[in-house]
Amino acid sequence: MAQIAGAKVLVTGAHGFVAGHLIERLTEAGADVVGIDLWVLRQSYLGMSSAIRRTDLVECDIANMQQVQEVFDEHRPEVVMHLAAQADVTRALANPLGTFEANVRGTYILLECARRLWEEESDRPHAMVVASSDKAYGTHEHLPYREDDELLGLYPYDVSKACADMITRGYHRAYGMATGVVRCANIYGPGDLNFNRIIPGTFRSLLNGERPVIRSDGSPLRDYMYAGDAVDGYMRVMQALLEGEQMGEAFNFGTGEPVSVLQIFREMVEVAGRPDLEPDVQGEASKELKDQFISAARARRLLGWQPQVPRHEGLRRTFRWYDDKLAELEG
Repeated sequence: MAQIAGAKVLVTGAHGFVAGHLIERLTEAGADVVGIDLWVLRQSYLGMSSAIRRTDLVECDIANMQQVQEVFDEHRPEVVMHLAAQADVTRALANPLGTFEANVRGTYILLECARRLWEEESDRPHAMVVASSDKAYGTHEHLPYREDDELLGLYPYDVSKACADMITRGYHRAYGMATGVVRCANIYGPGDLNFNRIIPGTFRSLLNGERPVIRSDGSPLRDYMYAGDAVDGYMRVMQALLEGEQMGEAFNFGTGEPVSVLQIFREMVEVAGRPDLEPDVQGEASKELKDQFISAARARRLLGWQPQVPRHEGLRRTFRWYDDKLAELEG
């Protein structure tokens, strides 16, 4: 297994939900972590974690070439874990320009800064792992999606992730860079503060005694994966790249157990003990993909990855976190 203790690791979008969990894992493994975000001070999972005291946080806009170059010049990372993104599907529809700036321009700026640095340090192993999404596949006639399926994103968010995905793999083919792409199913867990998403939004409503809102008609099928399992996927791709394996490749990570929005809602109601609160089903999410889930068979076979946390247990842990932290978050 690749040695990560003592390695300089740059994590983008440090205050993001998944990035916070990833930084926890990296610091526990002894990595020297530099986290960049648009804001150094921000309410986030990382900000509520002891890992923030072991992280060098830098304010940086990944869409600003000069700022990113300064970070690379000063910190000279050996590994880049690129999770920064405008990740809200609804916001992407309202602000496509900002979404493309963050998700596409931000990705190729990071790749270019890494390429320049690592060409100077070609005697050391390097790795850049980029967060794509299962939504980059768009809509196909068959399910589940596999890594060799075309990327057919239709709407601004989906298209932005498909572009970043292809650019990342292109940098390996053109320049031999040790790049890898992670395409995850819907990730949930403690610390997701985007309450537009179904799981944090529903738990907040249930804890506040309010009817949860379901923007779709409740029928779309999605695969929900616990944050710790997603982080394990990121770590395994990083380790493979540092060992000179699986470069320029993409990997799906998901449970392979898709459920409808209404089903995940019923499971959350059971965990929260609020069967009296019926959902407000609005049926308005017309520009989102219908059924979508992915096969993680390739990650299981080549990386030895498999999900460890069953959905009921993951929901229980997640609810417990919101029950403990919501008053602090909204105070």
